[in-house]
Amino acid sequence: MHVLITGGTGFIGQALQTYLQSTGHEVRILSRKSGWDVLNQTMDPSVLDGIDAIVHLAGAGIADKRWTTARKKELISSRVDSTRLLARVLRTEKHEVHTFVSASAIGYYGADSGQKTCIETTESGADFLAECTRAWEDAVDEMTGLRVVKLRIGLVMERDGGIFPVLARPIRLFAGFILGDGNQGQSWIHRDDLVRMFAQALTDERAVGVYNAVAPEPLTHAAMTREIAGALHRPVWWPHVPAFMLRLILGEMACLVTGGNFVSSQKIQNELGFTFTYKRFSEAIKQLVHV
Repeated sequence: MHVLITGGTGFIGQALQTYLQSTGHEVRILSRKSGWDVLNQTMDPSVLDGIDAIVHLAGAGIADKRWTTARKKELISSRVDSTRLLARVLRTEKHEVHTFVSASAIGYYGADSGQKTCIETTESGADFLAECTRAWEDAVDEMTGLRVVKLRIGLVMERDGGIFPVLARPIRLFAGFILGDGNQGQSWIHRDDLVRMFAQALTDERAVGVYNAVAPEPLTHAAMTREIAGALHRPVWWPHVPAFMLRLILGEMACLVTGGNFVSSQKIQNELGFTFTYKRFSEAIKQLVHV
């Protein structure tokens, strides 16, 4: 296949490009320099020449900056406006694209869905994360005449990127603490599995609609912190860091660490037969800390 990737220079996009090329696919990266301007809603339709499928990863980093009113608007618009630009060009220009695979996020279920297990039909949450993700998915639904897949991504783990270095850094420095009450769900996925999931979504005609992109066994924040600390041979200090202190430091964005979700991957396993290299965090941690 000839695949166009938006957000292809990012943490996931780079790995996906490498994997697709290694398995015989041709990859083109869509960037402002190479053919589109999301801010001004313009796109050179020639970038679609010869393209069979699009992977849409573009969007501002959810945890990169404090959530001011302006930042919230940017987080939504970077996802919605880029998607709508693609949808408009695909509706109005000649092309051979037949498949559109978009990133989404388990934030669809809200920053904190408690102890329940979320499946793809679980109702969306009512906070900013859910609002942002709903708007993103609604924009993806504007695609017409294509096979559309949405992958709701959990916490992405890799040695040198994603959430893992952020979680491991204070522990390595003997400053590991449990954040909040520690019972919040942590639904995660190793980047290697996520990349293969995107690849299967591209090539497997059975893949349609929404799938949770998470490992089969989520765990609590406290359990994950202790797993990381154990692998690094570091202590986890007591007591927990109270949620109100985190809110004072991080503002509304504190929900990213004080909240959580227990999310199921059964649909993609049952419907598409997807197999995980890293089912359990205890398996992933060995690779993550170079053991």
